[in-house]
Amino acid sequence: MLTGRIKTIGKIPLDASLFRKAYIILISCEMLAFVYVVALILKSLVLIWGSFILVHNFFIEGLAFKIKHKYLLWSFLILMIITSIVHMSIWFVPNLVITYYTAVCFFIFYGMYMQQDLESIEKEMIFILKFFVNFGLIFGSLSLLILFSRQKIELFGYYLGIFRNRLIGVYTNSNILAFSMIEAIVACDILSDSYIIKKFKIQKVNKLKLGICALVSCVCLFLSDSNASFVFLMIYATIRVFCNLFFKHYFQYPVKFFKSILITFGFCLVIMSMSFALRDACQNFMSIVLTDVYKHEDIMEHKLESFSAPVSIIEKNVTIPKEESSGGEEKGYLADFHVGRQHYEVSSGRITLFKQGVEIFKHNPWIGIGRANLGIYARKYLKGGLIHPDLHNGYLTILVSCGIIGFLIFAIFSFLVTLEICKHLLICVEYDYFGVFCKLFSVLVAYCGYCLFEKAILFDMTFMVGFFWSMLGYAMTYVFHMNENKN
Repeated sequence: MLTGRIKTIGKIPLDASLFRKAYIILISCEMLAFVYVVALILKSLVLIWGSFILVHNFFIEGLAFKIKHKYLLWSFLILMIITSIVHMSIWFVPNLVITYYTAVCFFIFYGMYMQQDLESIEKEMIFILKFFVNFGLIFGSLSLLILFSRQKIELFGYYLGIFRNRLIGVYTNSNILAFSMIEAIVACDILSDSYIIKKFKIQKVNKLKLGICALVSCVCLFLSDSNASFVFLMIYATIRVFCNLFFKHYFQYPVKFFKSILITFGFCLVIMSMSFALRDACQNFMSIVLTDVYKHEDIMEHKLESFSAPVSIIEKNVTIPKEESSGGEEKGYLADFHVGRQHYEVSSGRITLFKQGVEIFKHNPWIGIGRANLGIYARKYLKGGLIHPDLHNGYLTILVSCGIIGFLIFAIFSFLVTLEICKHLLICVEYDYFGVFCKLFSVLVAYCGYCLFEKAILFDMTFMVGFFWSMLGYAMTYVFHMNENKN
């Protein structure tokens, strides 16, 4: 027994599943105010641990040379190293670190199916999804609580509550809060699938929890006013409907196929209209409620100060608002409060960033400049540099960082993986896990649309990139193990 425990403990340093869990938790904690620095330090230590797993499990044991589309993955990594050497700068070491992290995404996340059986991966997936639900519910609720208790709090350099008319809550950024809520909504949807409920015995209490989490997450998403995350949610819902209609009837008469297409198109239009209307209604409702709450608190505070202050001070310093003295509404204490951006450019500067990215690309079109060198070359080729630290477009970032060659390699890899997943959707229709796989597919498609507005698909060590490669790894696990069982 003691020998068995020693062997179990000895396997922990090389446990890729444990690494993925720890990494996802830490990059999620990076989103929160006050714990950002601590989470960043711990994440760095976990990534060092990941290097041992990568070397031992994938290089020494040779799994990295057996993974699907290995030639494309290795070609991309080699190109990144060549680009770092050709464009060597003070950011040479960070470029190599980014190359290492890309290898982690390729092998430890995408290649997770090579090390464990399907049920073990499913248990890991359930653990991660439950974490997303608890994380989103706790910190989404806390963000709303702060919003109702106080309009804005500035503490130790962090802004809590509302920042620039957008809900930031206890997160470091409104867009980050929004995507955290997206993770929670997706997790609620997958965990509510009948296959998951039966196999892992999700209780009724948990179903209620999932519903509350989804509601809190939607409210926070609306109040964050993040267009990219909002687009993600609409694409996800549309693809979910399309999959349920098309992949269950693709073998039937063409009439049903075209009927499915029309229903999906109609659903897309309806959900877009309803979603925008619901978001506006939610923002307007919260604006009215919060304006009344803050005005009432401000009035009470003034009255208490007036009651407790000496008469001489009251006579000198207190001015009764005209509206109150005339019997009208008490508007003199606080201006109307508004949630959500009212007057702003819809692209939020992304069109300018796209033009700037193309300009940088023109100077090094074949192998790119390296992700870490983006700031240096921006200042070199653009007057004043980039208007934002990144390009806010995942595909453009790959094109600028790795050039045409790197972009084509990644595009071919993406196409082949997409083809495998779509084929599997046609095969697994009759299997119990079809609903889960359909939702994973919807997540991946929605994320590909999301990357048109954000940088997060490769290179960056953020929770968004970790989320994408985790979902891709879970999807590929179903594909691989189904093919193995057939053979």
